[in-house]
Amino acid sequence: MSESIPFMHDTPPALNPALAHALKALQAVLKADDAPSSPAHLIALIDALRPDSTTDAEDIAVATKRFIAMCEAIETDESLKLNLSQCLLQLFDAKKQVSFFADSGILPNSGFFSELWRRMVQRVFPAIKDPASLKDTINLIFHRRDDCDWVDAIPIDLKLRFWHALRVKETNDPDRQSDEKMLLDSLSQMLDAGDVLAIRIGAMGLEPELIRLSPRIEERDSPFIALAKETQQLSAAYRHYLVAGDWPAEDEQQLMVLIDQCREVIVRVRARAVSIGTSLSLTYLLSRLEQSLHRLEMIVCMLTMQHRTAADGFTPAPVESTDDEKSLVTLWVEFLEHAIRGEGQRQSIREHISGTIGLLALRVTENASRTGDHYITSTREEYLQMWRLAMGGGFIVGFMSLIKLLSSQMALAPLGYFAAYAMNYAFGFMFIHVLHLTLATKQPAMTASTIAAAIGEIRGRMRDVEKLATLVVDLIRSQIAAILGNVLIAIPTAILISLTMAAIAGQPLMSPEKAHKLIHELSPFDSLALLHAAIAGVCLFIAGLISGYYDNLASYERIRERIEHARWLQTLLGEARLARFAVYMDNNLGALAGNFFLGVMLALVGTIGFLTGLPIDVRHVTLSSANFGLALATLDFAVDGATVGKTLLGICLIGFFNLTVSFVLALWVAMRARGVALGQTRMLIGILFRRLVSAPRRFFWPVKTPVVENSKP
Repeated sequence: MSESIPFMHDTPPALNPALAHALKALQAVLKADDAPSSPAHLIALIDALRPDSTTDAEDIAVATKRFIAMCEAIETDESLKLNLSQCLLQLFDAKKQVSFFADSGILPNSGFFSELWRRMVQRVFPAIKDPASLKDTINLIFHRRDDCDWVDAIPIDLKLRFWHALRVKETNDPDRQSDEKMLLDSLSQMLDAGDVLAIRIGAMGLEPELIRLSPRIEERDSPFIALAKETQQLSAAYRHYLVAGDWPAEDEQQLMVLIDQCREVIVRVRARAVSIGTSLSLTYLLSRLEQSLHRLEMIVCMLTMQHRTAADGFTPAPVESTDDEKSLVTLWVEFLEHAIRGEGQRQSIREHISGTIGLLALRVTENASRTGDHYITSTREEYLQMWRLAMGGGFIVGFMSLIKLLSSQMALAPLGYFAAYAMNYAFGFMFIHVLHLTLATKQPAMTASTIAAAIGEIRGRMRDVEKLATLVVDLIRSQIAAILGNVLIAIPTAILISLTMAAIAGQPLMSPEKAHKLIHELSPFDSLALLHAAIAGVCLFIAGLISGYYDNLASYERIRERIEHARWLQTLLGEARLARFAVYMDNNLGALAGNFFLGVMLALVGTIGFLTGLPIDVRHVTLSSANFGLALATLDFAVDGATVGKTLLGICLIGFFNLTVSFVLALWVAMRARGVALGQTRMLIGILFRRLVSAPRRFFWPVKTPVVENSKP
């Protein structure tokens, strides 16, 4: 054996009974004088290697030990080596391989929802496997969806050792001619797969969704079309080589250049999609296009390396591995793992949704991120301005609480109450936005994406982490100012409104029983206020996603241009007003939609709880503060200090749960969409804790003159 593939253990691991039985069955294959045309032996071998679980590190280690034992058994038993080699070769004999090379692990062209429906149907009625298809045969061998996990966990050195161990010495056996024929057929089908991929790439490169974001594709020679032509030329040259044995004058370099040019187009389209919006279909198309380019590149590299490493025509290479041969085996292992993972996840509904939606979420959260920058203050002027805007928002919420109270006293059906509450909340929140005021609980869903983007860029550099810590301190300080500004004005505003209305009407706005109930609902110990606050936090998180989605939609659907070209609006508003309205809607559609749907969701949760009898409702910190003010005035402030203290504590905790739940959920989605690991936040948390201990004042009041590190990354 070559010294380039070292033994992993001095003492071979013991074979477990299942693996020993599978290897013994392989040893008996040729003795029975039957060609191992069935994959049953390989299925049994993989079943013996497979660990009980892929989530436990110890089980993964067991699979690795079993793999080592198998390698050492092959290296010490020539008959086992020969039989296993024959079984693997029989996988390719007379099999349809084009779909395996061109489709395995690549998204289909059916679209997101069509593919989702297909997976749902196949969960109930599984598809019939075609024994003549290599792709379906591989699915039979690696039949569990998590097989890719333990296969990936096996070290690459072990995988190279396995394929190297299967190399057999040169013999004059006539069967070697049939092996050569199978190899020629496999190479020919790989060329067919490359042609199929190139044609698909050329077609995808002319999709209207892609051209809309990159018009230059039509204005000049498309790299996608050029790629398809170059692939066909290279394929024809290699086919001639397979027949005549003349090395093609044309190599793969030009094709690789075209693949890089196609990827550059994808990068430009994605960058442009950030500013002018994206869609689910475009996101799906770009993912499929990227996968197809990568697969075509792998096929071309494998074909090129195969021709260069063949020592004598298509007879097996010598036992000693060359660097090119190692590269070929490494590439083959990578391709096989990618195919196994893709096929294992082909029926997974969760992977399909999370994979595609994750890419779309990145675009949505980037729109929210740009809005989130406006909610973070760093200077004293910005900080004081946040206080003023928050106090204005608290003033409006005081009137919203009054309208909600009056609506509750009307004789309406449950859906009537829902409509009244929803319109009050929705239009109230929208009015706050139109006046450029601030509602504290809207901030976390917007600012979370800004933090996630910064975390994704620091890459562990201490200087950048320090800057990010300053950004987070600015965020916390801004959030505290917004909450206090809302609450400290909402309570006195509600008290003044209640006293004024009572003086005008000659009676309190509500009964004492109703006032006591409002106060009781804010108790953190005697009610479900904290659970209801967490539910409100989920609504706030969803509203943040809706805001980002509609910001993306405004760009993608060119809302500004559509409004400007609406004739009925031109007649109604005139050109000057219409132009200003179009610009405003283009810049604020997401925020208006998010506020509207937030109001609807806050009203809907309580209605669902009423209709179903479930103990679910929402508690919003600013609205709860205003309700407390209305109740205090109704009771003529005859509330004991303990109750007041408990209620104020409840309001603080409601605000904490509102903000924490919405921020954590939004941060999780933003980090997942950007591929940022949670482990990257550990250093940040440590720096924030040290700053809290050394300079707690900065979490509540900005420094007089911002230093350089306060600049937002």
